[in-house]
Parts: sequence; structure tokens; C-alpha cells
Amino acid sequence: MKITVIGPGRAGTAISQHAAAAGLACVLTRSYDLECDVVLLAVPDRVIAAVAAEVPLGPAVGMLSGAAPLALLHPHSRRFVLHPMQTIQPNRSDLQLLGCAAGITASDAELAALAADLACRLGMRPVDVPEEVRPLPHIACVLASNLLVAPLAAALAVLERAGLGPDAAELLGPLAERAVANALAAGPLAAPTGPLARGDRTTIEQHRATLARLDPALAEVYRLLSSAALPLVDPAAAAACAPAVAASA
Repeated sequence: MKITVIGPGRAGTAISQHAAAAGLACVLTRSYDLECDVVLLAVPDRVIAAVAAEVPLGPAVGMLSGAAPLALLHPHSRRFVLHPMQTIQPNRSDLQLLGCAAGITASDAELAALAADLACRLGMRPVDVPEEVRPLPHIACVLASNLLVAPLAAALAVLERAGLGPDAAELLGPLAERAVANALAAGPLAAPTGPLARGDRTTIEQHRATLARLDPALAEVYRLLSSAALPLVDPAAAAACAPAVAASA
């Protein structure tokens, strides 16, 4: 299988690294310029249609996007999505995608099998994602990774202001890891612990007042996250804390 990956950014680079490790013939480039069996577009969603249109008909054409509709790969009838469900960092030589899920959507069963086989060769675990449910899995990935960084960054900033910055990862790591593990085990019924779960309005008011004096931006992060967590706790606790969460700083 000869593969051309168009887009030498972080995702395209990671895919090419995995292909090399798997012994696959793979070229990482900025544009299509050679014959191959599979073309994989690792480009921003806004240019997928334009780049796909430049690829001659013949090879199977896929994209890494978890949000863009499969129709953007027109005029290619042999089209698929291989969406790595993993955060990817730049300038790394390790195999960042090893063992992660890969959302597979395809124009037909043959292409679905091809994409799933490619995912396996690259060290990922293929998961069938029907076109009609996309982009929901991508939204879930954003919530579980990109947006998860915001509260962690805020927590690290608070410890930095407390003079505990050098030890922040050691102090918060076990707590964050346990919270994530508990939430994943509980599934959609996951619920927070702490002041919100206890209905402890006084502590929440104290936290917000302290953060408002320290940094209004951190205070707003606390308020927004607390507001999002209210529906996840016991209704009586939520009712007790709601005024403290909703009140202006």
C-alpha cells in the first residue's frame, strides 16, 4: 500500500511517523504529485474540498477531520475518514497515536475495510462512526481533551499564585487523574464531589471572592465551570449553591 499524506502539520507528521514505523511506503507532502493507492488529507477543514479537488481520480481519498462531512471529498467516490481520537503535540518523534481510537467513516463497505486496516497498521484501534452521527464523536473528543485543559490551566495558575507552582504537577496530578478515572468509570452519570456536591454555598462564595481579588479571569473560569457542574449534582445541593454560582462577582 502506497500512501501520500498531504499536509505536513502535526497530524500529518504523526501519521507519517506511524507509517514509517509500520514499514508502509508513505510520502508526506504539501500537494499531490505522485501515484499512490491512498491519499490522506491532513489539512485544515476549510481547505479540504479544494485540496481534494486537486487530487486526480483513482486512489482512495481520506481525511483526518472528525468534523468535516464526507461529501467534502467530492468528486472522489472512494472516500473515507480516519479520525485519530488523540491530542497531538508538535515536534515529537514518538508514536503519539499508538493505541488510540480512530473514527472510521466511509463511502462503502470496501472503503471502510480499507480505512480500518490502515488504522490497524498505523497502530490505532478502528471504531465505526456512521456519517449521520458525525460530528458528535469529534465534539466528545474536544470536550474530553481541548476543553479539559482550561480548568487544569486555571488550577495550575492558582497554585502558581500561591507560591506552589514548582510542585503543581505533583500536587494536582494524582487528584486530576483520580477524578478523570472516576468520571470515565461512572459514564454519563458522572458527578463531581466537593463544595457543589455538598451544597456548600459558603465555601463557593469564599472561593469566588478570593479569586475575584486575585484575578477576575480565574474567578470567571471558576463561575462558568461551577455553573456547568450544577446539573450534575443532587438537586437539593444544586439549589443551595445556585445563588452563589449565579451571583455577580
